[in-house]
Amino acid sequence: MASRVLRIRLRLCVCFALIGLVATANATMGSAKDRGVNPNADWLGVIAGGEAGSETALATEMADLFPADGTIRVVPMLGDGGLGNIKALLSEPHIDAAFVSTDALATAQNQDPTARLTERLEVVARFCPQEVHVVARADIASLADLAGKKVNFGPTGGSSTITAALLFRALGIEVDPVALDGRTAVEQLAQGAIAASVIVGAKPTPLIGEIPAGLGIHLLPIEFGRGLEDTYLPARLEHDDYPNLIAAREWVPSVATGMVLLAAKTKDDPGHADRVAVLVDTLFSRFGELQTQDRHPKWREINLAAGLPGWSRATAAEAWLAQHPDKTAAPATAKTKIEAGAAVPVSQDQREALFRQFIEWQRAKGH
Repeated sequence: MASRVLRIRLRLCVCFALIGLVATANATMGSAKDRGVNPNADWLGVIAGGEAGSETALATEMADLFPADGTIRVVPMLGDGGLGNIKALLSEPHIDAAFVSTDALATAQNQDPTARLTERLEVVARFCPQEVHVVARADIASLADLAGKKVNFGPTGGSSTITAALLFRALGIEVDPVALDGRTAVEQLAQGAIAASVIVGAKPTPLIGEIPAGLGIHLLPIEFGRGLEDTYLPARLEHDDYPNLIAAREWVPSVATGMVLLAAKTKDDPGHADRVAVLVDTLFSRFGELQTQDRHPKWREINLAAGLPGWSRATAAEAWLAQHPDKTAAPATAKTKIEAGAAVPVSQDQREALFRQFIEWQRAKGH
């Protein structure tokens, strides 16, 4: 975990430097060449989450697929995984793709139906589920104990803020929300200034992984059910995910929301469509390189052929999948395995994965 966070920080520093190289290519051509960077390369921004966010980790590893001497560079950019990312994607030049939680996407669509987001945005890929983490002081034993207490939801408009508001509303628990960044929230927790903080991210989330044992902070259980079935997937947080917070052979129940990588259908930004096409071709063609053991484990949960009901797929992604039909076969769902009479998988991870797939299949069918 620590080495992955360090690698992300170093990669972000390099990427920010590359933005400067592109912006001042003539003045820095010599230094760019010295670093093995193509000074004439175009660049594509992928806006993600915070510095220690799982979206940023995924974006950083995705950028590794693009060689420094290539004709295009992918630059991970810090964002909020929510409404801010959508705004940047639609308006900022060279921000060609954005990680956005499905809660944030639905909220943006409901807040302003006139924005016609389904006509302006398209799905490059449906990414992995994002687990909901609620880290709390030692004296807080359950979500119900947070009633009336200060709970950090995260920066306004971010993915954690939106999901936290929806979650507590669904559970009927009224809290006093505050808007802090993740690191400040952990500090406030340790000082007893707030009771809990909600962090939404694909496990293992670097920010939570960095919390040391003995700080008086633990993960609260979120039981699946009680009005959560229509919106979230069941999940569990285990010792291997957060060894500093969860004892060996123990686990904490939780729920998860979705995450997608989006592009703009049309944008007043020359070269946008071409850059997205290069992103799709490289990401999809070399996707197997992201599913190795040294990469974020969530890459191994992603099915590139999966769509998002109600949203169109990016033209480049649709074309790539049509040209590579062998890549469009989705993992068998629980329903298809049962109908086929397949043996029940023996591991808990397999059972949970099948259950998640079954729920997603039901939702996609409108059941």
